[in-house]
Amino acid sequence: MQRIGFIGLGDMGVPMAMRLADAGLNPLLWSRRPESADAIIPRGAERAASVSELFAKCDRVVLMLADADAMDEVLDRGSPDFAKKVAGVTLVHMGTTPPSYSEALEAEVIEVGGQYAEIPVSGSTGPAATGDLVAMTAGSPTALAATEDFVNHMCRTIVPCGDVPKALQMKLAVNTYLTGLVMGLFEAFSFARDADLNLQTFQKVLEAGPMNCDLMRMKLPKLLNEDYTPQGSIRQACNNMQMIVDEGARIGTSMPTANVMRDLVEEAARSGWQDEDMVAIAKVLSKTGSRD
Repeated sequence: MQRIGFIGLGDMGVPMAMRLADAGLNPLLWSRRPESADAIIPRGAERAASVSELFAKCDRVVLMLADADAMDEVLDRGSPDFAKKVAGVTLVHMGTTPPSYSEALEAEVIEVGGQYAEIPVSGSTGPAATGDLVAMTAGSPTALAATEDFVNHMCRTIVPCGDVPKALQMKLAVNTYLTGLVMGLFEAFSFARDADLNLQTFQKVLEAGPMNCDLMRMKLPKLLNEDYTPQGSIRQACNNMQMIVDEGARIGTSMPTANVMRDLVEEAARSGWQDEDMVAIAKVLSKTGSRD
Protein backbone atom coordinates (compact mmCIF):
# COMPACT_ATOMS: atom_id res chain seq x y z
CA MET A 1 0.00 0.00 0.00
CA GLN A 2 1.65 3.19 -1.23
CA ARG A 3 -0.82 6.04 -1.29
CA ILE A 4 -1.20 9.54 0.09
CA GLY A 5 -4.37 10.59 1.87
CA PHE A 6 -5.24 14.25 2.41
CA ILE A 7 -7.74 15.37 5.04
CA GLY A 8 -8.84 19.00 5.30
CA LEU A 9 -9.84 20.96 2.20
CA GLY A 10 -10.10 24.51 3.45
CA ASP A 11 -8.53 27.65 2.01
CA MET A 12 -5.02 26.16 2.26
CA GLY A 13 -5.87 22.48 1.88
CA VAL A 14 -7.46 22.78 -1.56
CA PRO A 15 -4.45 24.29 -3.37
CA MET A 16 -2.05 21.99 -1.50
CA ALA A 17 -4.01 18.88 -2.45
CA MET A 18 -4.28 20.18 -5.99
CA ARG A 19 -0.49 20.32 -6.18
CA LEU A 20 -0.36 16.61 -5.28
CA ALA A 21 -2.97 15.77 -7.90
CA ASP A 22 -1.17 17.79 -10.57
CA ALA A 23 2.04 15.91 -9.73
CA GLY A 24 0.31 12.63 -10.61
CA LEU A 25 0.28 11.32 -7.03
CA ASN A 26 -3.45 10.42 -7.08
CA PRO A 27 -4.23 11.58 -3.53
CA LEU A 28 -7.28 10.23 -1.75
CA LEU A 29 -9.25 13.14 -0.28
CA TRP A 30 -11.69 13.64 2.56
CA SER A 31 -13.38 16.78 3.84
CA ARG A 32 -16.39 17.49 6.01
CA ARG A 33 -17.69 19.32 2.97
CA PRO A 34 -17.41 16.78 0.11
CA GLU A 35 -17.91 19.51 -2.49
CA SER A 36 -14.54 20.97 -1.47
CA ALA A 37 -12.89 18.24 -3.54
CA ASP A 38 -14.86 18.96 -6.72
CA ALA A 39 -12.16 21.06 -8.39
CA ILE A 40 -9.41 18.55 -7.52
CA ILE A 41 -11.06 15.30 -8.67
CA PRO A 42 -10.77 16.05 -12.43
CA ARG A 43 -7.03 16.63 -11.95
CA GLY A 44 -6.34 13.10 -10.78
CA ALA A 45 -7.49 12.83 -7.17
CA GLU A 46 -10.18 10.59 -5.69
CA ARG A 47 -12.73 11.19 -2.97
CA ALA A 48 -12.92 8.85 0.05
CA ALA A 49 -16.38 7.96 1.29
CA SER A 50 -15.21 8.16 4.91
CA VAL A 51 -12.18 8.89 7.06
CA SER A 52 -11.95 5.18 7.88
CA GLU A 53 -11.77 4.29 4.19
CA LEU A 54 -9.01 6.84 3.65
CA PHE A 55 -6.87 5.48 6.49
CA ALA A 56 -7.45 1.90 5.32
CA LYS A 57 -6.20 2.72 1.81
CA CYS A 58 -3.29 5.07 2.60
CA ASP A 59 0.09 4.58 4.24
CA ARG A 60 0.67 8.34 4.61
CA VAL A 61 -2.05 10.75 5.66
CA VAL A 62 -1.75 14.54 5.59
CA LEU A 63 -3.85 16.48 8.08
CA MET A 64 -4.45 20.11 7.09
CA LEU A 65 -7.16 20.93 9.61
CA ALA A 66 -8.24 24.09 11.38
CA ASP A 67 -7.37 23.17 14.94
CA ALA A 68 -6.66 20.45 17.48
CA ASP A 69 -10.35 19.69 18.06
CA ALA A 70 -10.86 18.98 14.36
CA MET A 71 -7.82 16.69 14.36
CA ASP A 72 -9.01 14.76 17.41
CA GLU A 73 -12.42 14.27 15.84
CA VAL A 74 -11.01 12.97 12.56
CA LEU A 75 -8.58 10.64 14.34
CA ASP A 76 -11.13 9.36 16.88
CA ARG A 77 -8.53 10.19 19.48
CA GLY A 78 -9.29 8.64 22.85
CA SER A 79 -11.24 5.73 21.35
CA PRO A 80 -10.20 2.25 20.13
CA ASP A 81 -10.68 3.45 16.54
CA PHE A 82 -7.64 5.72 16.93
CA ALA A 83 -5.27 2.75 16.95
CA LYS A 84 -7.15 1.06 14.10
CA LYS A 85 -6.70 4.13 11.92
CA VAL A 86 -3.16 5.14 12.80
CA ALA A 87 -1.28 1.83 13.17
CA GLY A 88 1.08 1.39 10.23
CA VAL A 89 0.41 4.91 8.94
CA THR A 90 2.70 7.93 8.80
CA LEU A 91 0.59 10.82 10.08
CA VAL A 92 1.70 14.15 8.61
CA HIS A 93 0.50 17.16 10.62
CA MET A 94 0.76 20.21 8.33
CA GLY A 95 -1.63 22.57 10.10
CA THR A 96 -0.94 24.78 13.10
CA THR A 97 -1.75 23.64 16.64
CA PRO A 98 -0.21 24.29 20.04
CA PRO A 99 3.23 22.63 20.19
CA SER A 100 2.29 20.74 23.35
CA TYR A 101 -0.67 19.19 21.53
CA SER A 102 1.55 17.94 18.72
CA GLU A 103 4.11 16.53 21.14
CA ALA A 104 1.44 14.52 22.96
CA LEU A 105 -0.11 13.32 19.70
CA GLU A 106 3.25 12.07 18.42
CA ALA A 107 3.68 9.93 21.54
CA GLU A 108 0.22 8.41 21.11
CA VAL A 109 0.73 7.69 17.40
CA ILE A 110 4.04 5.94 18.05
CA GLU A 111 2.52 3.98 20.94
CA VAL A 112 -0.08 2.37 18.65
CA GLY A 113 2.41 1.57 15.87
CA GLY A 114 2.26 4.61 13.63
CA GLN A 115 4.78 7.27 12.66
CA TYR A 116 4.43 11.02 13.05
CA ALA A 117 5.83 13.91 11.03
CA GLU A 118 5.23 17.51 12.09
CA ILE A 119 5.41 19.73 8.99
CA PRO A 120 3.67 23.10 9.43
CA VAL A 121 3.98 25.52 6.53
CA SER A 122 4.59 29.24 6.19
CA GLY A 123 2.66 31.00 3.45
CA SER A 124 -0.86 31.77 2.32
CA THR A 125 -3.15 30.62 -0.48
CA GLY A 126 -1.06 32.22 -3.24
CA PRO A 127 2.18 30.34 -2.44
CA ALA A 128 0.11 27.21 -1.75
CA ALA A 129 -1.24 27.31 -5.31
CA THR A 130 2.22 27.68 -6.85
CA GLY A 131 4.05 25.23 -4.59
CA ASP A 132 6.06 27.99 -2.93
CA LEU A 133 5.25 27.31 0.73
CA VAL A 134 8.05 26.99 3.27
CA ALA A 135 7.90 23.76 5.27
CA MET A 136 9.37 23.34 8.74
CA THR A 137 9.89 19.69 9.64
CA ALA A 138 10.23 17.76 12.90
CA GLY A 139 10.11 14.08 13.67
CA SER A 140 12.15 10.92 13.40
CA PRO A 141 14.32 10.40 10.31
CA THR A 142 12.11 7.46 9.30
CA ALA A 143 8.90 9.46 9.56
CA LEU A 144 10.31 12.40 7.63
CA ALA A 145 11.76 10.14 4.94
CA ALA A 146 8.24 8.87 4.26
CA THR A 147 7.20 12.42 3.28
CA GLU A 148 10.07 13.32 0.97
CA ASP A 149 8.41 12.26 -2.28
CA PHE A 150 5.39 14.53 -1.91
CA VAL A 151 6.10 17.49 0.40
CA ASN A 152 8.41 18.98 -2.23
CA HIS A 153 5.44 19.32 -4.61
CA MET A 154 3.78 21.70 -2.14
CA CYS A 155 6.80 23.46 -0.65
CA ARG A 156 9.65 25.34 -2.31
CA THR A 157 11.85 25.21 0.79
CA ILE A 158 12.00 22.46 3.41
CA VAL A 159 13.80 23.30 6.67
CA PRO A 160 14.58 20.62 9.29
CA CYS A 161 13.94 21.90 12.83
CA GLY A 162 14.73 18.90 15.05
CA ASP A 163 12.41 16.85 17.21
CA VAL A 164 8.67 17.39 17.65
CA PRO A 165 7.43 20.05 18.53
CA LYS A 166 10.29 22.25 17.30
CA ALA A 167 8.74 22.74 13.85
CA LEU A 168 5.56 24.15 15.35
CA GLN A 169 7.52 26.33 17.74
CA MET A 170 9.47 27.59 14.73
CA LYS A 171 6.19 28.29 12.92
CA LEU A 172 4.97 30.35 15.87
CA ALA A 173 8.27 32.25 15.99
CA VAL A 174 7.99 33.01 12.27
CA ASN A 175 4.37 34.07 12.71
CA THR A 176 5.45 36.40 15.51
CA TYR A 177 7.71 38.19 13.01
CA LEU A 178 4.86 38.20 10.49
CA THR A 179 2.69 39.83 13.15
CA GLY A 180 5.08 42.75 13.42
CA LEU A 181 5.28 43.17 9.65
CA VAL A 182 1.55 43.22 9.00
CA MET A 183 0.83 45.28 12.11
CA GLY A 184 3.26 47.93 10.88
CA LEU A 185 1.78 47.93 7.38
CA PHE A 186 -1.83 48.15 8.56
CA GLU A 187 -1.04 50.95 11.00
CA ALA A 188 1.00 52.87 8.42
CA PHE A 189 -1.80 52.52 5.89
CA SER A 190 -4.32 53.81 8.43
CA PHE A 191 -2.05 56.78 9.17
CA ALA A 192 -1.68 57.60 5.46
CA ARG A 193 -5.40 57.25 4.84
CA ASP A 194 -6.45 59.37 7.81
CA ALA A 195 -3.86 62.04 6.92
CA ASP A 196 -5.44 62.26 3.44
CA LEU A 197 -2.16 61.29 1.80
CA ASN A 198 -2.24 60.08 -1.79
CA LEU A 199 -2.31 56.32 -1.24
CA GLN A 200 -0.78 55.53 -4.62
CA THR A 201 2.14 57.77 -3.67
CA PHE A 202 2.34 55.95 -0.33
CA GLN A 203 2.56 52.68 -2.26
CA LYS A 204 5.22 54.09 -4.59
CA VAL A 205 7.42 55.19 -1.67
CA LEU A 206 7.14 51.81 0.06
CA GLU A 207 7.94 49.93 -3.14
CA ALA A 208 11.02 52.11 -3.75
CA GLY A 209 12.54 51.59 -0.33
CA PRO A 210 14.10 48.83 1.78
CA MET A 211 10.72 47.77 3.21
CA ASN A 212 9.59 46.43 -0.16
CA CYS A 213 8.90 42.71 0.26
CA ASP A 214 6.59 39.98 -1.01
CA LEU A 215 4.24 40.41 1.94
CA MET A 216 3.87 44.15 1.40
CA ARG A 217 3.28 43.62 -2.33
CA MET A 218 0.60 41.06 -1.47
CA LYS A 219 -1.25 42.97 1.24
CA LEU A 220 -0.98 46.64 0.24
CA PRO A 221 -3.05 46.26 -2.97
CA LYS A 222 -5.73 44.52 -0.91
CA LEU A 223 -5.77 47.47 1.48
CA LEU A 224 -5.93 49.97 -1.38
CA ASN A 225 -8.75 48.10 -3.13
CA GLU A 226 -10.62 47.14 0.05
CA ASP A 227 -10.28 43.53 -1.06
CA TYR A 228 -11.10 41.28 1.88
CA THR A 229 -11.03 37.97 0.00
CA PRO A 230 -9.13 35.72 2.42
CA GLN A 231 -5.56 34.68 1.81
CA GLY A 232 -5.33 34.19 5.56
CA SER A 233 -8.59 34.82 7.41
CA ILE A 234 -9.31 36.68 10.62
CA ARG A 235 -10.64 33.39 12.02
CA GLN A 236 -7.27 31.72 11.38
CA ALA A 237 -5.46 34.75 12.76
CA CYS A 238 -7.43 34.53 16.01
CA ASN A 239 -6.33 30.92 16.49
CA ASN A 240 -2.73 31.67 15.55
CA MET A 241 -2.40 34.75 17.72
CA GLN A 242 -3.80 32.96 20.76
CA MET A 243 -1.31 30.13 20.21
CA ILE A 244 1.57 32.60 19.96
CA VAL A 245 0.55 34.42 23.13
CA ASP A 246 -0.01 31.18 25.03
CA GLU A 247 3.31 29.65 23.96
CA GLY A 248 5.11 32.89 24.77
CA ALA A 249 3.63 32.80 28.27
CA ARG A 250 4.56 29.14 28.66
CA ILE A 251 8.22 29.70 27.77
CA GLY A 252 8.39 33.00 29.66
CA THR A 253 9.01 35.51 26.86
CA SER A 254 7.46 38.97 26.54
CA MET A 255 5.02 39.32 23.61
CA PRO A 256 3.74 42.94 23.59
CA THR A 257 3.06 43.20 19.84
CA ALA A 258 1.46 39.76 19.73
CA ASN A 259 -0.90 40.71 22.54
CA VAL A 260 -1.99 43.86 20.70
CA MET A 261 -2.50 41.94 17.46
CA ARG A 262 -4.53 39.29 19.26
CA ASP A 263 -6.83 42.01 20.60
CA LEU A 264 -7.21 43.50 17.12
CA VAL A 265 -8.08 40.24 15.37
CA GLU A 266 -10.55 39.37 18.13
CA GLU A 267 -12.19 42.78 17.65
CA ALA A 268 -12.37 42.09 13.90
CA ALA A 269 -14.04 38.74 14.59
CA ARG A 270 -16.54 40.34 16.97
CA SER A 271 -17.35 42.85 14.21
CA GLY A 272 -18.40 39.98 11.93
CA TRP A 273 -15.30 39.94 9.73
CA GLN A 274 -13.98 36.53 10.82
CA ASP A 275 -14.06 35.09 7.28
CA GLU A 276 -12.33 38.10 5.71
CA ASP A 277 -8.63 38.56 5.08
CA MET A 278 -6.36 39.90 7.81
CA VAL A 279 -6.42 43.29 6.08
CA ALA A 280 -9.82 43.72 7.77
CA ILE A 281 -7.72 44.85 10.75
CA ALA A 282 -7.50 48.21 8.94
CA LYS A 283 -11.25 48.52 9.49
CA VAL A 284 -10.74 47.89 13.20
CA LEU A 285 -8.11 50.63 13.32
CA SER A 286 -10.51 52.98 11.55
CA LYS A 287 -13.26 52.22 14.09
CA THR A 288 -10.85 52.65 16.99
CA GLY A 289 -9.56 55.96 15.65
CA SER A 290 -13.08 57.32 15.26
CA ARG A 291 -13.77 56.56 18.94
CA ASP A 292 -10.60 58.24 20.25
